[in-house]
Amino acid sequence: MKKLLRNERYMHRLSLLCVSRASSFNAAAKLLILSLLLCTSCGSSDTHTQENSIIGKWKLQQEYSNEGRDTPLKEFPLSQCDKETTLEVLDTGIFVEKNYYEDSSIGGECGKDSQDTRGGWKKSSPNTYLFTYDKSNPLLLRRSVVNVVRGDLIVNVTYNDRDLGPNTKVKFIYAKVQ
Repeated sequence: MKKLLRNERYMHRLSLLCVSRASSFNAAAKLLILSLLLCTSCGSSDTHTQENSIIGKWKLQQEYSNEGRDTPLKEFPLSQCDKETTLEVLDTGIFVEKNYYEDSSIGGECGKDSQDTRGGWKKSSPNTYLFTYDKSNPLLLRRSVVNVVRGDLIVNVTYNDRDLGPNTKVKFIYAKVQ
């Protein structure tokens, strides 16, 4: 936010400088230059805000996991069916994830989990959000941190796994659905 305010102040100072140096132009030329500079300033602020918004529908692209006890994350290969998984983040503070998987009981066809993963979210800091999952979720969740990085939604989850131990981590990368 501070960066945006600095950019707007810079653009305002620049527009004043341009207007003062344009004394040889007529009044219409001054107005045109000022309008263009102000429109450019507003446009960049709006774009920046939209890029960091988690609101919308996202599609799973990549998944990483570890073996517990703070081991490094390794990419978990996803099938085309896995990549049908979506995460919808609503402006009401709720999220809904629809999970898809290859179902061996129906000949390896793509199946959808009968129950969606649901929960709430809140903003923690300017670019960080926290997800809380419904109590029906069987994970012993410790933390779920969400960020938008270069247009991708990154969900980092830390939980206790009875087989893998404490500090088991998964990382999901989602791309925005247009």
